[in-house]
Amino acid sequence: MKDLLSTASSIIIILFCISLFFLSEGNRSDSGGPALLNKDSAEIQAGKHPRAKTTLFSRVQSVKLKKGVLMFVSIGEDGLREHFFLIRDKNVVLVKKNAGDMPGNSIKFDDDGYNTLLVTIPNTFDIDLMDAMTTPF
Repeated sequence: MKDLLSTASSIIIILFCISLFFLSEGNRSDSGGPALLNKDSAEIQAGKHPRAKTTLFSRVQSVKLKKGVLMFVSIGEDGLREHFFLIRDKNVVLVKKNAGDMPGNSIKFDDDGYNTLLVTIPNTFDIDLMDAMTTPF
């Protein structure tokens, strides 16, 4: 009789512990536990990195892309300035689009802080990015 009573009480205690486990899992998913974590991480990923920065070169006169080097000339306070940026062997995304959000004679460099550089060149410059990047050295 004593063995039957201890076995029954052990089974009740085990069932009670399992029910608490399942209740806690149900409450976590209802309150948005994992979903809340995913939402927080998505907000962090959508936000800007502390080292993210944008550089806009205005008054650009000419743009060339040869052998993986982006070369352009801009007018500064002290005259013409030549700029050279190595494009090959880096995480660089070249974009050529309409200059809707930036002046037509400018080039924008967006560094996202995660080792990727987005270079936006407006359509006002006559440059074929695909041809320039696929030509052999």
